[in-house]
Amino acid sequence: MTLVSALALFGTLGTPELIIILIILLLIFGASKLPQLGGAMGKTIKNFKQEMREGMAEEPKGQAPAPQADGRFCPKCGAEAKDTEATFCAKCGKALS
Repeated sequence: MTLVSALALFGTLGTPELIIILIILLLIFGASKLPQLGGAMGKTIKNFKQEMREGMAEEPKGQAPAPQADGRFCPKCGAEAKDTEATFCAKCGKALS
């Protein structure tokens, strides 16, 4: 089974299929364990989303390249100023020095 066909299989889950899956889960784990499993899955998903948000919020800690004598560079992002008389970076908007 290829990845595409496996994804297509999960894309076609409807109400009857979900009811069958729920019945199988009830038979395997019992009615008393399902709320605990659901709570654990919910906490796992919540923690995963929180870590993803925190990871996206962190900026890379790289340094801007050192300016060369023949051009002006932005001190924030390191982009070269194409216009020699520009006062702001075209990429990030930081004032050029």
